[in-house]
Amino acid sequence: MILIENLSKKFATPNGEKKVLDNISISIKDGTLFGISGDSGIGKSTLVSIIAGLQKADEGKVAIDGTETTSLSDDEMCAFRNRNIGFVSQEQSFLENLNVIENVVLVSLLSRKKRRAARKDIERAEKLLADLGIGNLAKQSPSSLSGGENRRLLIARALMNDPKTIIADEPTDALDRETADETIGIFKRLSESGKTVVLVTHDGESLKKCDEIFFMRK
Repeated sequence: MILIENLSKKFATPNGEKKVLDNISISIKDGTLFGISGDSGIGKSTLVSIIAGLQKADEGKVAIDGTETTSLSDDEMCAFRNRNIGFVSQEQSFLENLNVIENVVLVSLLSRKKRRAARKDIERAEKLLADLGIGNLAKQSPSSLSGGENRRLLIARALMNDPKTIIADEPTDALDRETADETIGIFKRLSESGKTVVLVTHDGESLKKCDEIFFMRK
């Protein structure tokens, strides 16, 4: 379960401080496809970035499966995130000098501080890519993939360490309707398998697939 209590965050701007999050509290059950929606610039990405431990809140706390992550040091949070959270970002942040499967396997190497991938790591990456329908693209460069294929690569990378929590920030942005539906279908199946999926989206069709929705307003 993810518990968010009294979370607030503000940023400095040329016109003074801007409060992006104001005393937000949410409870997200295990095995839920949980949607977060609202207008652009309302703070959705900031919220999930704090949940993932990529930013720090000014006030409030986040607890994931009993661990109060907002009290962890940067190193502790990094280690916790590598083990427990898969993050699908808006940016297609791949290493272009690595092929598709190497980008996926890299997550395992970084989390365990290994120099070489074990056979089981490669086999898991191969299975993830196959399950997501891009197993035939394992040796290609990420730059040669379509938008939908890139999203599937991001999901495979997020799943590499078998985290219980998946956070996806606008994963269907700029995708056609069919590809967007396929992508949301992947997240739905993940939640049905017991994983907790936090989905940021402004897409109404995608929100229909969510078990619960949290709308952010000014």
